[in-house]
Amino acid sequence: MPWTDCQNFAKGVRIVEAAAHENGGVLIDPIHFDRGGSSAGEIPRVSRTLFRYAQLCDAPAERPADVKGLLFQARAERLMPGDGGLDLKGILRALPADLPLSLEIPMEALSKSVPAVERTRQMLAKTRQLLRSL
Repeated sequence: MPWTDCQNFAKGVRIVEAAAHENGGVLIDPIHFDRGGSSAGEIPRVSRTLFRYAQLCDAPAERPADVKGLLFQARAERLMPGDGGLDLKGILRALPADLPLSLEIPMEALSKSVPAVERTRQMLAKTRQLLRSL
């Protein structure tokens, strides 16, 4: 997460590898991955053993200009897979094919008008469409 001491994927991998603990791992969350300046080309250079699962979400391609904007987007207003400009296809193609995926898509504004079950249906449909397009 670019507002922390571990700003990007490469630094996270270095920390986990230096710790050298069997249970250590890295998690790719596309919004933090992108906002930290990381790219899908970095993923295949990392040992498969460091990945336990990955998260999916989307966000506008344009990065917020300040930490306040980064935090707001990350914590309150992400987009459903395929609705933004993150390189989700590149990330998914680079990750191990058998890696479990989860969705982390806080959407405070939409939650005020669309019930949770309907938002979940939409997220699932968009995620399936993205996965079929790979």
